[in-house]
Amino acid sequence: MQLVALGWLVYSLTGSAFYLGLIGLARAVPVLAFTLVGGAVADRYDRRTVMALANGAVAILAFAMGVLTWSGLIAVWQVVAIAFLLGVAFSFEMPSRQSLVSHVVAPKDVVNAVGLNSVAFNSAQILGPALAAVLIETIGEGGVFLLNGATSLAVVLTALLIRPVPSDGGGGGGILANMLVGLRYVRRTPELFALVASMAVISLLARPYIQLLPAFARDVLDVGASGLGALNSASGVGAVVGSMLVAMFGSYRGRGLALMLSGATFGVALVVFSLSTNFTLSLVASGAIGLLSAFTGISSNTMLQTYSKPRLRGRVVSLHGLTMMGVVPLGVMLEGALGSLIGVPLVVMIGGALTALVALGTVLLVPRVRRLE
Repeated sequence: MQLVALGWLVYSLTGSAFYLGLIGLARAVPVLAFTLVGGAVADRYDRRTVMALANGAVAILAFAMGVLTWSGLIAVWQVVAIAFLLGVAFSFEMPSRQSLVSHVVAPKDVVNAVGLNSVAFNSAQILGPALAAVLIETIGEGGVFLLNGATSLAVVLTALLIRPVPSDGGGGGGILANMLVGLRYVRRTPELFALVASMAVISLLARPYIQLLPAFARDVLDVGASGLGALNSASGVGAVVGSMLVAMFGSYRGRGLALMLSGATFGVALVVFSLSTNFTLSLVASGAIGLLSAFTGISSNTMLQTYSKPRLRGRVVSLHGLTMMGVVPLGVMLEGALGSLIGVPLVVMIGGALTALVALGTVLLVPRVRRLE
């Protein structure tokens, strides 16, 4: 809801799509810069406390933005600065929150728990924009920001109610040393390195498609804004279904192989979508892409948590967050620039084909991945 209100506010203030992109960049830069630091902090300190402090910062920033908006004092530079600080908070919150999952449920339930977490996340992505549209009309953007601040305070309380999780201080040394230990650990563990590398490629080449949907809606399918909304909704519904599948099935034999085959199918679905000029086929392909995107993202996350050492789990999970949240904006910029030269459909088709090849190559070249359960 806040992201929708934020975009609406910025466009109302400036009337410029450039500033919409600048807000996205302001949120993405801290993810690239601080997520690995956040992973080291998650392993070094009490993850509940880190999560509580980060959400407390989010609440303060949301309240500040709400007050500035309601008072009429808000300016675009303030929005950019707050978006940057929100990105910093997320960079520290995400590794602690995700790595907590495997500590608060039994090992056999980790996959189901991460899947349920993703169901909540993807459901919010569907419901949030619709609720924001109603609330912006009734209580204004400032009211939405204040509401987000209040809900963030609820998360602070929830984090503190979680039972304490012991920490070994990150294994000694400073934060930078802890980060390097985590990176070396992943590099020396073939299955973990293959998972992180393959998800980074998928995030760079495949997941940016959602940001490029306006080009398909207007130039390829000629369905306008309503068609664009339908394509986004189809992808969102598919993501919820993919999350529920992971939550229901949990662990099973050949889960690593299923992950890589779903990544390859993700690429094939992108190729189909890029070639389609039929709106119905595009809707089906968009739903399939959303399902496969969620399935690969959640499955890789759970396997990284399951197969990493507990004392290094925050650092390993931070790499997953970096590939999911930090690499995608780079992919959007890359594919957007190439799309302006050779056409967006061709770029998406190439990205899908390369994604399929990387996933299949991982299956063939890293046998330990396909044997993961």
